Amino acid sequence: MFWIDEIIKEIINRINKDSFIITDWTTPSGHAHIGALRGVIVHNCICQGLIDKNKQATFQYGFDDFDPMDGRPVYIDKSWDKYMGMSLSKVPAPDGKAESFASQFAQEFEGVFKGLGISPIIVKTSELYKTGKFNQTIEIVLDNAQEIRKIYREISGSQKGEDWFPLQVVCPRCGKIGTTKVTDWNGKEVRFQCEENLVEWAKGCGYEGSTSPFDGNAKLPWKVEWACKWYVFGTDIEGEGKDHSAAGGSRDIANNIYRKVFNKVPPYDVPYEHFLVGGKKMASSKGLGVTSKDMSDLLSGNILRFLFIRTRAKRAIEFQPGGETIPLLYDEYDRISELYQKDPKDDLARSFYYAVDIEKESPQYHLRFSKIAFMLQMPRIDILQYAEKEKASEAKSAEAEVQRSKLTAVEVAGIKERIKIAKDWLEKFAPEKYKFTVQEKLPTAAKKLSPNQKKFIARILEVIETGEERSGEDLHQKIHKIRKDLVIDPREAFSAIYLVFIGKDSGPQAGWFLASLERDFVVKRLREIV
Repeated sequence: MFWIDEIIKEIINRINKDSFIITDWTTPSGHAHIGALRGVIVHNCICQGLIDKNKQATFQYGFDDFDPMDGRPVYIDKSWDKYMGMSLSKVPAPDGKAESFASQFAQEFEGVFKGLGISPIIVKTSELYKTGKFNQTIEIVLDNAQEIRKIYREISGSQKGEDWFPLQVVCPRCGKIGTTKVTDWNGKEVRFQCEENLVEWAKGCGYEGSTSPFDGNAKLPWKVEWACKWYVFGTDIEGEGKDHSAAGGSRDIANNIYRKVFNKVPPYDVPYEHFLVGGKKMASSKGLGVTSKDMSDLLSGNILRFLFIRTRAKRAIEFQPGGETIPLLYDEYDRISELYQKDPKDDLARSFYYAVDIEKESPQYHLRFSKIAFMLQMPRIDILQYAEKEKASEAKSAEAEVQRSKLTAVEVAGIKERIKIAKDWLEKFAPEKYKFTVQEKLPTAAKKLSPNQKKFIARILEVIETGEERSGEDLHQKIHKIRKDLVIDPREAFSAIYLVFIGKDSGPQAGWFLASLERDFVVKRLREIV
């Protein structure tokens, strides 16, 4: 059974209800790295899977924009240091356009996952606090401060003094929230101080006073806030990254607060592993890894979703946009697409089902990404024309099948999208073996061909010199026949063609490559060898 289907089955068996609330959250403290998409995609797939089982399911995504700015991303000017400790919803946007620092990066990330066809209900903690959504939970938490101190101590070993309360006030003098400490609660107001050295990353102003903790005047620590969010929204399902789900970690603390303070059963947990680039966990504030925006610009929505869905949530995803990673990813996607056409219920095929909007985009023919990358570098090649001929050659001879060989509108759109992505990949990430330039003069390496290679080239010259107009596929088939007749190793044979024209021992499909070049140029170059 496919891993998402396993989760759906377990949820239905464990939670006896017909309607589910699925939640996920992130802090918009900078460009969201690509790993942040894992939570969005996993939770959305669970929502989709429950709906498929005739359950009502709602996916809600929240931005923790009331969190204090506790680190300046490396790509943000140092002048923003003066805002450290303030709520991200109150820090000015670096681009000078968005409403706030949080809004700029929340909008960017929201645009990415909406571009993937994922449209959850969006909420923001700054608005939730201001409108009083957390008022009841703030009162419950303050009344149970002693129990929460005990939970911290027993679960994580964190020692909280008797004067520590799980709340931070927005300082009325400096506007900072990360530098305040609440020391007392009388049932209506809290006593607090904005301490100069409470944290290393921000300076408090020293203000002391009392205030109501409600309606946006204060904020809960995020581990406590986590449990409060579940209570406020009645969350049934919420997962988190591996670092939060470790024993004694944030999830353990939130679970225990939910059980012991709110007397509730914690939501169904879906812990997921990190997304690694070059073996490193990514962090948006440190500029590590590739941003989700970068990757959504590079990969199509289906491929990006497939990248996450094909791997179980509890397994790390290793990704490196350089090298052959992207062509191989497309090849795997195409293979699973074909498998889905044959057997939609196959376990592997289910990854295609969750990656693609089946109602809008039915299984289809795909032109290989690597072929497109090569053809983009060949003159006189009409890629869509090639695709139609290739699709026709794969069809059976029956008249109905021939008619089906015509490219559909969806297929044309998909090929055009791959053309755009392949151009970007060639420019930024492609290894040298995928890049080539037809050499104006005979490359030096071509002067050292073996006798067998020269015989192979001579026979190809004979075919081209006949003057008969041949398609790329026809020429490719003829070249293969020549190689078999001469009993030459495939690598030795085809490397001869590439060495003669591009000075490398590998390259695109030989027949199509030669057919894309001017015939007189090809004849002249081959004669130099013969």
